[in-house]
Amino acid sequence: MSQRLYTEKQASISAALAGPIPPGILIYLNYKNLGKDKEAYLTLGVTLIFTVLLFYGIFQIPEEIVDKIPNFLFTALYGLIVYIFYHYYMVTDVNRAFEHGATKGSNWTVAGISVIGLILNVAIIFGLAMNQPVYAGERIEVKGNELYYDVEIPQSDVDKLLSEFESKNFFGEGYGNTARLQLLGNEYYITMMVDEELWSDPNIISFATSVKWFMEVEFGRTTHLKLESPSLSGNSKFKYITD
Repeated sequence: MSQRLYTEKQASISAALAGPIPPGILIYLNYKNLGKDKEAYLTLGVTLIFTVLLFYGIFQIPEEIVDKIPNFLFTALYGLIVYIFYHYYMVTDVNRAFEHGATKGSNWTVAGISVIGLILNVAIIFGLAMNQPVYAGERIEVKGNELYYDVEIPQSDVDKLLSEFESKNFFGEGYGNTARLQLLGNEYYITMMVDEELWSDPNIISFATSVKWFMEVEFGRTTHLKLESPSLSGNSKFKYITD
């Protein structure tokens, strides 16, 4: 049975479509079919480590910066790495194998591996996201709820907001609610995580409005409040409380 090998083009396309894992698998399969088991397993290990470190690094970049980076740049990065590796370390062996009767691997197999790679990418991203803080800054936990706040905010103001959340039962025992207090310029910005489905609830809007105005008096400075509804894609939706 002839060797089945995957070309540089197939590996690059899989990288463009599904990130760094699929081309790593294709290169692994090439090494296995070329009889280079050591290089094959090393490729799998490096691919996994690179993918985890890459996504971890992206999580460390401030969200406002990541949002400005076009998605095609990440695709270009994956493709460039695959091109450099394949061109300098594999293309000679693969071409020689083709000259001796090896056949090109199926595009359907590439598609299937790309789907598997996407699933693994999502699993890695989800796993990393579960271990990342929801917001930047300091964090305090109260009764299973979390409040994040900027380090320069006086502790007395943090305590005022905590007290208000507890008195209004937003930070009830084991509710798992999350909020954030930011200081931008000379104004405070409060973010409360509330599912979008509840935004039309008059009680929720009334509660949020009362928190906004009460805290503005307590803080002694202009205070803004918004509701945030996150999604698994990482794209949150916001509702600004203006009344």
